[in-house]
Amino acid sequence: MKKLILLLILITFGHELYSQKLLTSWSQHDIENYTREMYDNAQKLTTTELLAKNINDDSWSSVFLTLNASVNNYKENKEYLIELAKQITNIEETKLKGTSRLIIWDRIITGDITFEGKGLVISNDLFKVGGRANQLLQNLTNKNFGFVNINSTEEELTKLQERWINYLSDKDVQEFNPIEYPNAKIPEVSSLNAVEALIISLQDNSKKDAITKNCLKNVYKLDEMPKEKGSSASYCNPDTYTFGYLGMLFGDEKIDEKKDSKWWLDFWTENHEKLRWNNDLGIYEVGK
Repeated sequence: MKKLILLLILITFGHELYSQKLLTSWSQHDIENYTREMYDNAQKLTTTELLAKNINDDSWSSVFLTLNASVNNYKENKEYLIELAKQITNIEETKLKGTSRLIIWDRIITGDITFEGKGLVISNDLFKVGGRANQLLQNLTNKNFGFVNINSTEEELTKLQERWINYLSDKDVQEFNPIEYPNAKIPEVSSLNAVEALIISLQDNSKKDAITKNCLKNVYKLDEMPKEKGSSASYCNPDTYTFGYLGMLFGDEKIDEKKDSKWWLDFWTENHEKLRWNNDLGIYEVGK
């Protein structure tokens, strides 16, 4: 059994990038179908074109291009910001393609994204127009008035839109304060949404198997996982990270091999409503 501290050594703790965080590692090179030519073309788009693009984006690379072009060219364009705020209540949804190393916990739970153990954690639901608009506004203004998630109601979206409009009209608006997890070893995976997503990601998944095989072949020139324990090739399997994260979240000093994917799923099913964060220890405990 490996000590969890070994996994900690491999982790560069994420830092805030406006409203997103890094889990272990991520760079623009991880975005599928993202080229310099696409970047250059996006920089030429007008605000009207970017607003339309945000509605129609259907891949992570397209969303990132809209974000990049907006931040680079229209950060101070208040008219553009107001038009983005008007899109907050648009609940139209697109199934984004090319989501490698994009982490949206709700979409990992639904199976729309495959968790790879590391990547860019984003709190807004980028599968929804309103979520993409909110992400753009947060990045453009460095302000946070709340998130658009998979379960956001019409009333919640309307109130969020009003907060943005008021802020852009130079009114005082109180910012949103996300839940904090004192003494968390890895804040990026400490929400209950993240815990559920991690457990779901452990279950059998053909896409996860393909990711593991491709990594073994491309990085280590192997056709299968080495049988000896302690091989760095084990990190080709996202589950190696996930078991480590879950162990830390629940105070395990070592990886408990008895806690397999089924054990964690049964544990979640039985206890998820009773889980409480211990502020002193920085772990979850099962309450009464």
